Amino acid sequence: MCFHHAGGGTALFRGWQEHLGQDIAVWPVLLPGRERRIREPRRTDPTVLVQELAGELGPLLDRPYAFFGHSMGALIAHRLVALRQDRGERLPAALITSACAPPLSPVHFSASRLSDDELVAQLGRVGGIPEQLLEHPEWLRLALPVIRDDLGLCRPYPGETIQPLPVPIHVCGGAEDRLVGESELRGWHALTEAGGTLAMFAGDHFYVNQRPVALFQHLRALLSGAVTAG
Repeated sequence: MCFHHAGGGTALFRGWQEHLGQDIAVWPVLLPGRERRIREPRRTDPTVLVQELAGELGPLLDRPYAFFGHSMGALIAHRLVALRQDRGERLPAALITSACAPPLSPVHFSASRLSDDELVAQLGRVGGIPEQLLEHPEWLRLALPVIRDDLGLCRPYPGETIQPLPVPIHVCGGAEDRLVGESELRGWHALTEAGGTLAMFAGDHFYVNQRPVALFQHLRALLSGAVTAG
Protein backbone atom coordinates (compact mmCIF):
# COMPACT_ATOMS: atom_id res chain seq x y z
CA MET A 1 0.00 0.00 0.00
CA CYS A 2 1.42 3.38 -1.02
CA PHE A 3 0.35 6.70 0.54
CA HIS A 4 0.99 9.99 -1.26
CA HIS A 5 2.27 13.39 -0.12
CA ALA A 6 0.30 16.52 0.79
CA GLY A 7 -1.46 17.94 -2.25
CA GLY A 8 -0.61 14.82 -4.21
CA GLY A 9 -2.33 11.74 -5.55
CA THR A 10 -1.69 8.36 -7.07
CA ALA A 11 0.28 9.91 -9.95
CA LEU A 12 3.30 9.80 -7.64
CA PHE A 13 3.32 6.02 -8.00
CA ARG A 14 2.76 5.80 -11.74
CA GLY A 15 5.02 3.12 -13.20
CA TRP A 16 5.94 1.59 -9.85
CA GLN A 17 4.26 -1.72 -10.61
CA GLU A 18 6.33 -2.14 -13.77
CA HIS A 19 9.58 -1.33 -11.99
CA LEU A 20 8.99 -3.37 -8.83
CA GLY A 21 7.92 -6.50 -10.72
CA GLN A 22 4.95 -8.81 -10.60
CA ASP A 23 5.92 -10.51 -7.34
CA ILE A 24 5.10 -7.27 -5.48
CA ALA A 25 1.61 -5.81 -5.88
CA VAL A 26 1.58 -1.99 -5.82
CA TRP A 27 -1.63 -0.50 -4.38
CA PRO A 28 -1.66 3.34 -4.42
CA VAL A 29 -4.12 4.76 -1.89
CA LEU A 30 -6.04 7.82 -3.11
CA LEU A 31 -7.42 10.15 -0.45
CA PRO A 32 -10.79 11.87 -0.98
CA GLY A 33 -10.99 15.17 -2.83
CA ARG A 34 -8.55 14.57 -5.71
CA GLU A 35 -8.27 12.77 -9.07
CA ARG A 36 -11.19 10.33 -9.48
CA ARG A 37 -12.41 11.20 -5.96
CA ILE A 38 -12.47 14.94 -6.68
CA ARG A 39 -16.19 15.26 -5.85
CA GLU A 40 -15.75 13.78 -2.39
CA PRO A 41 -15.11 16.19 0.48
CA ARG A 42 -11.54 16.25 1.68
CA ARG A 43 -10.88 14.98 5.18
CA THR A 44 -9.38 17.52 7.57
CA ASP A 45 -9.49 15.48 10.77
CA PRO A 46 -6.63 12.93 10.87
CA THR A 47 -8.51 10.71 13.32
CA VAL A 48 -11.52 10.46 11.00
CA LEU A 49 -9.34 9.86 7.94
CA VAL A 50 -7.35 7.01 9.50
CA GLN A 51 -10.49 5.34 10.82
CA GLU A 52 -12.06 5.52 7.35
CA LEU A 53 -8.91 4.11 5.75
CA ALA A 54 -8.87 1.27 8.26
CA GLY A 55 -12.38 0.30 7.19
CA GLU A 56 -11.79 0.72 3.46
CA LEU A 57 -8.43 -1.03 3.30
CA GLY A 58 -8.98 -3.68 5.96
CA PRO A 59 -10.36 -6.38 3.59
CA LEU A 60 -7.22 -6.04 1.43
CA LEU A 61 -4.81 -6.57 4.33
CA ASP A 62 -5.44 -10.24 5.04
CA ARG A 63 -2.17 -11.28 3.34
CA PRO A 64 1.48 -10.23 3.76
CA TYR A 65 1.77 -6.51 3.03
CA ALA A 66 3.87 -3.42 3.66
CA PHE A 67 3.10 0.30 3.83
CA PHE A 68 5.08 2.94 1.95
CA GLY A 69 4.35 6.57 2.74
CA HIS A 70 5.95 9.62 1.15
CA SER A 71 6.01 12.82 3.23
CA MET A 72 2.48 13.25 4.65
CA GLY A 73 1.76 9.70 3.51
CA ALA A 74 4.32 8.37 6.00
CA LEU A 75 2.40 9.93 8.90
CA ILE A 76 -0.89 8.50 7.65
CA ALA A 77 0.65 5.05 7.19
CA HIS A 78 2.18 5.14 10.68
CA ARG A 79 -1.12 6.12 12.28
CA LEU A 80 -2.89 3.36 10.38
CA VAL A 81 -0.39 0.79 11.67
CA ALA A 82 -0.91 2.07 15.22
CA LEU A 83 -4.68 1.82 14.87
CA ARG A 84 -4.47 -1.73 13.52
CA GLN A 85 -2.23 -2.67 16.43
CA ASP A 86 -4.76 -1.25 18.89
CA ARG A 87 -7.47 -3.34 17.22
CA GLY A 88 -5.41 -6.52 17.22
CA GLU A 89 -5.39 -6.69 13.43
CA ARG A 90 -2.69 -8.02 11.14
CA LEU A 91 0.29 -5.67 10.97
CA PRO A 92 2.47 -4.96 7.94
CA ALA A 93 5.73 -6.78 7.36
CA ALA A 94 7.33 -3.33 7.22
CA LEU A 95 6.56 0.36 7.37
CA ILE A 96 8.63 2.34 4.85
CA THR A 97 8.67 6.08 5.48
CA SER A 98 9.98 8.52 2.89
CA ALA A 99 11.01 12.20 3.15
CA CYS A 100 9.15 12.68 6.40
CA ALA A 101 10.09 13.54 9.96
CA PRO A 102 8.47 11.34 12.62
CA PRO A 103 5.18 12.33 14.30
CA LEU A 104 5.20 15.27 16.71
CA SER A 105 8.26 16.77 15.01
CA PRO A 106 8.37 20.60 14.71
CA VAL A 107 9.06 20.11 10.99
CA HIS A 108 5.31 19.61 10.54
CA PHE A 109 4.27 23.27 10.55
CA SER A 110 0.75 24.70 10.46
CA ALA A 111 -0.45 26.52 7.35
CA SER A 112 -3.64 27.90 8.87
CA ARG A 113 -2.22 31.38 9.63
CA LEU A 114 -0.31 31.81 6.38
CA SER A 115 -1.60 33.63 3.32
CA ASP A 116 -1.39 31.83 -0.02
CA ASP A 117 1.73 33.81 -0.95
CA GLU A 118 3.35 33.11 2.42
CA LEU A 119 2.55 29.41 2.19
CA VAL A 120 3.98 29.12 -1.32
CA ALA A 121 7.08 31.03 -0.27
CA GLN A 122 7.67 28.88 2.80
CA LEU A 123 7.15 25.60 0.98
CA GLY A 124 9.19 26.83 -1.96
CA ARG A 125 12.16 27.67 0.29
CA VAL A 126 12.33 24.11 1.59
CA GLY A 127 11.47 22.34 -1.66
CA GLY A 128 8.06 21.24 -0.39
CA ILE A 129 6.25 21.90 -3.68
CA PRO A 130 6.92 19.85 -6.82
CA GLU A 131 8.66 21.78 -9.57
CA GLN A 132 5.75 21.09 -11.94
CA LEU A 133 3.41 23.13 -9.73
CA LEU A 134 5.83 26.02 -9.32
CA GLU A 135 6.19 26.19 -13.11
CA HIS A 136 2.40 26.35 -13.63
CA PRO A 137 0.79 29.04 -11.41
CA GLU A 138 -2.71 28.04 -12.54
CA TRP A 139 -2.16 24.47 -11.31
CA LEU A 140 -0.67 25.75 -8.08
CA ARG A 141 -3.69 27.97 -7.42
CA LEU A 142 -5.99 24.97 -7.75
CA ALA A 143 -3.74 22.79 -5.60
CA LEU A 144 -3.32 25.21 -2.67
CA PRO A 145 -6.64 24.39 -0.92
CA VAL A 146 -5.76 20.70 -1.09
CA ILE A 147 -2.25 21.35 0.23
CA ARG A 148 -3.67 23.40 3.12
CA ASP A 149 -6.09 20.68 4.15
CA ASP A 150 -3.44 17.99 3.81
CA LEU A 151 -0.95 19.90 5.94
CA GLY A 152 -3.66 19.97 8.58
CA LEU A 153 -3.66 16.17 8.53
CA CYS A 154 -0.03 16.28 9.67
CA ARG A 155 -1.09 17.85 12.97
CA PRO A 156 -0.92 15.62 16.05
CA TYR A 157 -4.16 14.32 17.49
CA PRO A 158 -5.26 16.18 20.64
CA GLY A 159 -3.28 14.53 23.41
CA GLU A 160 -1.58 12.18 20.95
CA THR A 161 1.15 9.96 22.32
CA ILE A 162 3.42 7.76 20.25
CA GLN A 163 4.24 4.19 21.30
CA PRO A 164 6.93 2.09 19.58
CA LEU A 165 5.51 -0.41 17.09
CA PRO A 166 6.47 -4.09 16.74
CA VAL A 167 7.07 -3.44 13.03
CA PRO A 168 10.38 -2.69 11.26
CA ILE A 169 10.56 0.92 10.07
CA HIS A 170 12.71 1.46 7.00
CA VAL A 171 13.41 5.13 6.35
CA CYS A 172 14.25 6.74 3.01
CA GLY A 173 15.18 10.31 2.18
CA GLY A 174 16.70 12.68 -0.33
CA ALA A 175 20.26 13.76 0.39
CA GLU A 176 19.45 17.32 -0.77
CA ASP A 177 16.06 17.56 0.97
CA ARG A 178 15.86 20.99 2.66
CA LEU A 179 12.67 20.13 4.52
CA VAL A 180 13.67 16.87 6.22
CA GLY A 181 17.32 16.08 6.86
CA GLU A 182 19.03 12.85 7.83
CA SER A 183 18.99 13.72 11.55
CA GLU A 184 15.19 14.11 11.51
CA LEU A 185 14.77 10.90 9.53
CA ARG A 186 16.71 8.93 12.14
CA GLY A 187 14.02 9.84 14.66
CA TRP A 188 11.75 7.15 13.20
CA HIS A 189 13.91 4.42 14.68
CA ALA A 190 12.81 5.42 18.19
CA LEU A 191 9.27 4.42 17.14
CA THR A 192 9.94 0.74 16.47
CA GLU A 193 10.82 -2.28 18.57
CA ALA A 194 11.75 -4.27 15.49
CA GLY A 195 14.68 -2.35 14.03
CA GLY A 196 14.96 -0.86 10.58
CA THR A 197 17.23 0.83 8.09
CA LEU A 198 18.02 4.30 6.75
CA ALA A 199 18.78 4.89 3.08
CA MET A 200 19.60 8.24 1.49
CA PHE A 201 19.20 8.87 -2.23
CA ALA A 202 20.33 11.62 -4.57
CA GLY A 203 17.68 14.31 -4.89
CA ASP A 204 15.51 16.64 -2.83
CA HIS A 205 12.14 16.22 -1.12
CA PHE A 206 10.75 14.65 -4.30
CA TYR A 207 13.73 12.39 -4.95
CA VAL A 208 11.28 9.57 -5.69
CA ASN A 209 10.57 11.17 -9.07
CA GLN A 210 14.09 12.37 -9.83
CA ARG A 211 16.28 9.25 -9.70
CA PRO A 212 13.91 6.39 -8.91
CA VAL A 213 16.02 3.46 -10.11
CA ALA A 214 18.08 3.26 -6.91
CA LEU A 215 14.91 3.53 -4.82
CA PHE A 216 13.24 0.69 -6.71
CA GLN A 217 16.28 -1.51 -6.19
CA HIS A 218 16.21 -0.72 -2.48
CA LEU A 219 12.48 -1.42 -2.18
CA ARG A 220 12.77 -4.73 -4.00
CA ALA A 221 15.51 -5.79 -1.60
CA LEU A 222 13.43 -4.78 1.43
CA LEU A 223 10.27 -6.49 0.24
CA SER A 224 11.68 -9.61 -1.41
CA GLY A 225 10.19 -12.63 0.24
CA ALA A 226 8.06 -10.56 2.64
CA VAL A 227 5.29 -9.19 0.44
CA THR A 228 4.00 -10.90 -2.69
CA ALA A 229 1.28 -10.25 -5.20
CA GLY A 230 -0.55 -13.39 -4.08
